[in-house]
Amino acid sequence: MPAPVAAWAARRTAASVKKAGARRAAAAAAGTTLLAVALPMTAIIVAVGGTRDPATMPPATGGVADIPPEPLAAYRDAGERWTVDWAILAGIGKVECDHGRAQLPGCNPPETMNSAGARGYMQFIGSTWRRGLGQHELEPRSSPPAADGAGYATDGDGDGEADPWSWLDAAHSAARLLAANGISDDPRGAVWAYNHDDQYVEAVLQHAEAYRAAAGVSGAGSGSLVTVGGITVDVQIADRVSALLSAAEADGLELGGGGWRSAEDQIALRRAHCGSSDHAIYDIPASQCSPPTARPGESMHEQGLAIDFTCSGSLISVRSNACYRWLSSNASAYGLHELSSGAEPWHWSTDGT
Repeated sequence: MPAPVAAWAARRTAASVKKAGARRAAAAAAGTTLLAVALPMTAIIVAVGGTRDPATMPPATGGVADIPPEPLAAYRDAGERWTVDWAILAGIGKVECDHGRAQLPGCNPPETMNSAGARGYMQFIGSTWRRGLGQHELEPRSSPPAADGAGYATDGDGDGEADPWSWLDAAHSAARLLAANGISDDPRGAVWAYNHDDQYVEAVLQHAEAYRAAAGVSGAGSGSLVTVGGITVDVQIADRVSALLSAAEADGLELGGGGWRSAEDQIALRRAHCGSSDHAIYDIPASQCSPPTARPGESMHEQGLAIDFTCSGSLISVRSNACYRWLSSNASAYGLHELSSGAEPWHWSTDGT
């Protein structure tokens, strides 16, 4: 499995966060000037993705389980920082290098390029990556980020370098290009600026729609339940939970737990934790119960959007638990968040309640 999210997130400094905000503002003002002025027409035609043949593009899979943890977290991080739909970044990542799995020149191994000069997980050609760099010119991976208006090579992980084979750097560079090409107002046009091919645009947007539909949670359960790895959850988050369990297993951890809970079960818990009277069951605040327990109708468990996790069959009751530490570093990449009060290390949900 790729290195845990925490390993690369920890490298980011406060200075890099401030720097990214300045870059985003400048990129929005820069618009499409770099592509229109700095590149020769042949480079504009191949744009970023170069030689991706629409006939060989994979069909939409319909689930975020298709996306490995590191690129998934990078797409979300870059999307938030540059105000770009993370699902579109994921669509590009799928079409270009199959989220880093494709064994193709330019994708893998690192420090290669394809026949159009595209390199890295998001397949930038040299002259789009950095102004003054030849389309087929490959610079060292340890090169500095490009200044605004001088290319899209971006330091997304705060280590001072722009590496097209670093997931954070690659995703932030792609998001920077899309933001500069007006993705907020015209997503299709921004993707077309990334690669001037209508079939490419359609493939990216189809993948984005599938990922968005699988990952999107409206704040309420759909009412459709499915059991994943022994945990019953709303179908909206099933792919994410499956991917999370697989990633934890790859790291040697056995996560399980309880998800959906019926109204009757919630009432039984309130009776056990809060008292047997109707007032205790239905009226008193969750905080007055021991342990705190949501009122019937207010629990995310009743919507299938919360999980009480176990580690090797035992409830995660302390933060020193290896599974808790893994969840703390990785769960947010799958849209799950620890209970905001911090009172229950085992309880994770889509909104932290």
